[in-house]
Amino acid sequence: MMEKRGHHICKMVNYEVRQKITQSISKRWQGKVTTTPSTFEVMIYKGKKKIEGDLKDVKVAAQKIYDILKKENKTSYVPKRNIKKYNLS
Repeated sequence: MMEKRGHHICKMVNYEVRQKITQSISKRWQGKVTTTPSTFEVMIYKGKKKIEGDLKDVKVAAQKIYDILKKENKTSYVPKRNIKKYNLS
């Protein structure tokens, strides 16, 4: 499942921030060295359903989840540790 959804970063109520990392690979083919760059993608999940992807930073994803929870009036369930860690407001 980690290859499909990525590594778990943090959880707020029933939303999760996950990060998929692709390592850079260098191959030698016909005497030439070709390299593929490393990439990482941050995604927002609700259970197994992907809500949003192609985010570049974990803090941006955490802020989007916090904004969603504000609309649902569930900000009181978010741990203070996450609010302090990601500077949520």
